[in-house]
Amino acid sequence: MKIIHTADIHLDSPLSGVKDSKRRRFELLTALANMSEYANNYGVQAIIVAGDLFDDKYTSAQTVESVISIVNDSKADWFVLKGNHGDNAPYEKLRQRCPSVKLFGENWTYYNCGGVTICGRELGFNDLEYWQKLSLDSSRFNVLVLHGDIDDDSYGYIDKKAIASSAVNYVALGHRHSLSECKFGRIKGCYSGVLEARGFDETEPTGFIVIDTDSGKVKFQNQAVRSVVTVKIDVTDVMSDIALKKKIYDSVSQESSKNYLNAVFYGQLQQGLQLKMIAEETLKDRFFALRIEDNTVPSYDLEKIAQEVSLRGEFVKLTNEQISDERLRGEIIKFGLNVLAGEL
Repeated sequence: MKIIHTADIHLDSPLSGVKDSKRRRFELLTALANMSEYANNYGVQAIIVAGDLFDDKYTSAQTVESVISIVNDSKADWFVLKGNHGDNAPYEKLRQRCPSVKLFGENWTYYNCGGVTICGRELGFNDLEYWQKLSLDSSRFNVLVLHGDIDDDSYGYIDKKAIASSAVNYVALGHRHSLSECKFGRIKGCYSGVLEARGFDETEPTGFIVIDTDSGKVKFQNQAVRSVVTVKIDVTDVMSDIALKKKIYDSVSQESSKNYLNAVFYGQLQQGLQLKMIAEETLKDRFFALRIEDNTVPSYDLEKIAQEVSLRGEFVKLTNEQISDERLRGEIIKFGLNVLAGEL
């Protein structure tokens, strides 16, 4: 049997930092439809959504109708945890109108599919008693579905020892938005990450996990309408504004305009170069979304300046003595020297 494991899709997220948020919200739905089509094409019999299919109170009636259509066109059964985002109403509509949707409750909920058992529950606090009640047949392939952080029980308690001593074969996890594997003794678990990046903090590959219960193989299936791409640009040898513009343009020329671009500038920045203005002018409207990170340090001879009997010499000397973080120190010195030079 083949099973898809996904989580944290967050349909109808507000996406306030994205210029074309309506399109991006539609693309999240498209990603869900693409995953369902993959399941139909490759004989996947079960789709597990390990929490946060919808996002908070923002879910529209149109989005719920779209999900109902996607699910009802699917050949697979859908096993859906609510997670810690959104209210109950959209899930209740899925339950009522999609015969293939199976939800999980506050107690352990078990679904048998041939020789496979899919088990899960909505996590809560003070859950020790529930973990003592987890009961699985070791002769079956058992999938445990949870939404929470295995290292932080502030949302819900995950008993790693109880899992390690159980008859679980695979733990389908949601809540962390990056693809990662974890172990519970001999038992393998995974956070599936997200189907689509919604912001610059979701830089890991996006897609879903496919489990083959017959072979025990687990693979990640990459899928992306858009990705977050980071381009690092060293400005150390750039001596003029025009040269800076060309350097930026050449650095991103091979990147697809459909993606999110995270432009990270580093190195020594020559005094007087207008990095922020030129970067924005060169990159604006070229990509779906843009973030500019200025990690440069001023190209001043800071040791020489610190020896000066001047306001800027005293400023550099005190900053070097009091700020141990190198990056923060560089940012403070750059800002302060620009202020003292009358450039801000």
